[in-house]
Amino acid sequence: MKHEIFKKRSPIDQKRIEFIETVVTRLARRANTSKKFLITPYPISNAVFGEDVQGTILRYMFPCGGIITKGLIRFGKKPSSGIGVEVRISDDSHTELKGFVVTSKNLLVEPDMEVHSGDRLEVAIKPSGAEKVTEVWISFLWVPNVKDVAAKSFLMDEIEKDMIEEFGPALIEEGTE
Repeated sequence: MKHEIFKKRSPIDQKRIEFIETVVTRLARRANTSKKFLITPYPISNAVFGEDVQGTILRYMFPCGGIITKGLIRFGKKPSSGIGVEVRISDDSHTELKGFVVTSKNLLVEPDMEVHSGDRLEVAIKPSGAEKVTEVWISFLWVPNVKDVAAKSFLMDEIEKDMIEEFGPALIEEGTE
């Protein structure tokens, strides 16, 4: 049964004004609270091992649009000469190609390549000279377009409760301003 705080048609007295001020103050405090959340991009990766690895080492087709933000290429040993790496995005009507030369064991790249639904990613390596690659690891981060990401709404109280249960009260206190 609903509990009435004030009777209908009762005069506005000091008690009612104080109650309204308390509610407004609490709502204003919540309105100024902002929280930051990280949305993890999707990893796309592969590892290839063999006597003489070359050519295409990774293939992937994108179900929706987005952007490839970062990539990491790691070889089993440092190349004695440069190894060419080609990153190709294609569909039936166009192709976008970015190339890199790797002269160290690891290379972090930021291709910032936009992709659309149905685009295909192909990554190939081309060792130069007599260089033989026996191990290569590759990984990219792909961030889908916002319109294709499922969004959920939560009350701030629910989020804070879940975070306190997971990480403890100190995390919430650090994030408040």
